[in-house]
Amino acid sequence: MYHMLFFVDEGAESSDGELSGGELVEACESQEWHGGRRSQDIKGMLMRKYSGYLSSLRKEFLKKRKNGKLPKDARLTLLDWWNNHYRWPYPTEEEKLKLSEMTGLDQKQINNWFINQRKRHWKPSEDMKFALMEDVAGSIRGGPTYFDTGAGIGTADDI
Repeated sequence: MYHMLFFVDEGAESSDGELSGGELVEACESQEWHGGRRSQDIKGMLMRKYSGYLSSLRKEFLKKRKNGKLPKDARLTLLDWWNNHYRWPYPTEEEKLKLSEMTGLDQKQINNWFINQRKRHWKPSEDMKFALMEDVAGSIRGGPTYFDTGAGIGTADDI
């Protein structure tokens, strides 16, 4: 003979054809167990009744389980891309999609990883800073920008 303990929500309502919490306990106490068959019936009944609640709990646990670390193989894939593009570690949208497919991470995780990696580990070189400024100024003024240590910013026509 098996003894089982059920925690029952007495106020729970059941849908058509299902036993309420109190009726379930009574059914368990009054019926014999035949080779686990009745156990499967009750398990199925409980799964139908509480599946929505269990699903939301599962999602909540999966969120908490992540605790900030990405899978090792995904990190290695992202680091490989990083090392190959260290001078300009800004992947295009197409590259992000490809990395997402390769790693199984979503694009938000990819974006966050690159943001954090650049903040923590990337220092643009001096010539890179000037190249960026030329590019930005060139697109605004129509030509490259040069820096004069005494007078400030000028254009190519000022030289």
